[in-house]
Amino acid sequence: MKLSIVHKLSLASILLVLISTGVVGSLFYAKTTDLLVEQAAEEITGTIYNVGSRLQANIASQSEDTLFLASLTPIQGMLRAMKYNGYDIKGRSTYDQWKDQLQSTFKTLLENKFGYVKIRFIDKFGQERVVVNKKNDQIVIFDEKQLQNKARRPYVTKTLDLARGSIYLSEFNLNQEHGKVSIPHQQVLRSATPVFYGDTNELAGMVIVTADTEQIFQTIQDIVQDDTSSIYITNDHGGYLLHPDKSKAYGFDLGKRYRIQEEFPQLAALYLPENNDTHITILPNEKINEYVISFIKIPFDPANPNRYLAVGVTELYGNILMKQKNVLKNVISRASFMAFILTLVAVVFAIRLSRPIKQITQVMDDYTHQRQSTALMPVDHNDEIGVLARSYNSLIQQVEEAQQNLKEMNANLESMVVERTKALKSSEYFQRSIIENMADGLITSDEQGVITSYNPAAASIFQYDTKEIIGKNINILVPDSQNINHKEILKNYKTDNKKETYINRREVEGKRKDGSTFPMGLSTSQVVLSDQKIFLGVVRDITERKQMEKMKNEFVSTVSHELRTPLTAIRGSLGLINSGAMGEFPEKAKELLIIAANNTERLLLLINDILDMQKIESGQMVFNFKNISLMPLIEQAIEENTAYGEQYGVTFVIDRRLENAQLFADKDRLMQVFSNLFSNAAKYSKKGSKVSIHVSRHNKSIRIAVTDHGTGIPEEFQPRLFEKFTQSDSSTTRKVGGTG
Repeated sequence: MKLSIVHKLSLASILLVLISTGVVGSLFYAKTTDLLVEQAAEEITGTIYNVGSRLQANIASQSEDTLFLASLTPIQGMLRAMKYNGYDIKGRSTYDQWKDQLQSTFKTLLENKFGYVKIRFIDKFGQERVVVNKKNDQIVIFDEKQLQNKARRPYVTKTLDLARGSIYLSEFNLNQEHGKVSIPHQQVLRSATPVFYGDTNELAGMVIVTADTEQIFQTIQDIVQDDTSSIYITNDHGGYLLHPDKSKAYGFDLGKRYRIQEEFPQLAALYLPENNDTHITILPNEKINEYVISFIKIPFDPANPNRYLAVGVTELYGNILMKQKNVLKNVISRASFMAFILTLVAVVFAIRLSRPIKQITQVMDDYTHQRQSTALMPVDHNDEIGVLARSYNSLIQQVEEAQQNLKEMNANLESMVVERTKALKSSEYFQRSIIENMADGLITSDEQGVITSYNPAAASIFQYDTKEIIGKNINILVPDSQNINHKEILKNYKTDNKKETYINRREVEGKRKDGSTFPMGLSTSQVVLSDQKIFLGVVRDITERKQMEKMKNEFVSTVSHELRTPLTAIRGSLGLINSGAMGEFPEKAKELLIIAANNTERLLLLINDILDMQKIESGQMVFNFKNISLMPLIEQAIEENTAYGEQYGVTFVIDRRLENAQLFADKDRLMQVFSNLFSNAAKYSKKGSKVSIHVSRHNKSIRIAVTDHGTGIPEEFQPRLFEKFTQSDSSTTRKVGGTG
């Protein structure tokens, strides 16, 4: 039976919908199942995080209580009494009186704190001094015969090594008395902190709070575990602290090896020292009879972030699916209904799609056999069918236009070849003209350093003709001491990218044909043309520039020294006048003379700064670094600038002092900095205001801040703040002087 295109499309659409729906439905079912399992795992994880937060809060509260107890007055009273034959003069109490107060405080805390089972004060020799115990809700105060020496216990030795205010948290383990695990077993966590004599650093003992962790873990187990899941808690070695089988808990204290890594090998990597994962969720490969495992590391010791408890929950995969059974049924029913609807849509779509295709087929068949067609092309359709119909109608016209365009393109191609040839010749002439008229010398060489081209500027610099230099090694143009090693240069170039370019700029010596040398600026680069490396060198004779730099340095040095000569005479004359050699002067004249003398000193400092700049540029600057006291140096700087401040009606004050602060610095250079800061602050402050010098410490640094009450620095000028000889107001009408 021959099927029409309508039947074929309908059957194909139905089959495609059924297959697609089946595949998508299966995948959707599987994905939904995985998502539900993952959601259940996330819910387990959230529960564990809540449990972990509660555990961390309990440990933090225990640590805070330990620090509080260590600060109690009776402990210091006992310590003072122990030093002075049993009587505390300061507290006017005996050792036993202070001890009774401390026992009473320990007892009150045990009565009001859930989970605490023992509080102790132990001296620095490990001897228990005060022990208050809670057992079966009964508070017991140990007498002298019951007190033990715990000097050999790890939690004692480690706590006594801590700094003031530090907390030691022991391992989660079983309580021991007289070196043996006590019966019945008691699960404990100890928090301890050292105690010192008063405010001194002399170690006196320690306070220990012991908490019963069995009650905490049992509460956690009641919250998390149900009939279908199990909870595990381990230490950071994998030893069990909580297990559905209670006989496996604390096996490490009872000489038994029970570890989570052996029961669940998938978790072994989580406990490796180098593993930084804090959370792991393992979904099973074999579904129904395997476990979904979720484990989270809960850090409990702020002083050691690497210590943690691992809290985990396991649940059978099948149990999780049973909990989500209704959701999965709903997914299946919706997928089936969607398949039915899509099948109906597919049949309708096939019929509508095939009708215009059948019309196009009929018209094309009639045209091929040169028959008059009665069918109409569906050119009015706005979809691909309409495009196909319209395209067929214009097909013949496009073929004819294409043939005409082909003829025109052949003619244009010949014209383009002629124009391109002219352009290439013009470009080559243009590039050659640039190279030949460059002011700088241009030299090219191959990988072995053999010169391959040489422009007229290079010939003028080195005095070699082109014929003399082509084919010679590039080292003929530099002194022997600066020979160019092409093998070393090639190491700097990347070989994995042929278009990579490397540029190196430096100053070297060049050598002319007559053997004379000269300073030369050299820029080298490398390009790859036709798989060959070519080295380009651009050279420039910088003799004149070097001479100008030398003349500039000599000029600045000479002018600076010449300025110093008359300034020294002025300085000496002012010194004689101020010393009274010329007789007494009116007070106003004395003030003016002092200002003149101070400004003379400042002018001398400016000249010294100019000479120092020359030393810095020539690499000859010498610094004299020593340990110096900061505050005397600041006070000296203020004293030297006080008269300068009085000229502007400004006073200097130190806002805060750092006594005994030491610096490692050059005293003279630092004084220059202070003088510049203080004098500028005075110049730009309002008359009658104060300039504050604030000294403070920041970590390992000391900050010296100079604050004036002037107009401030305009925001638009602030990016140029550290440019040399620059001022925000550089006009000739500005009121203050200075070079900036």
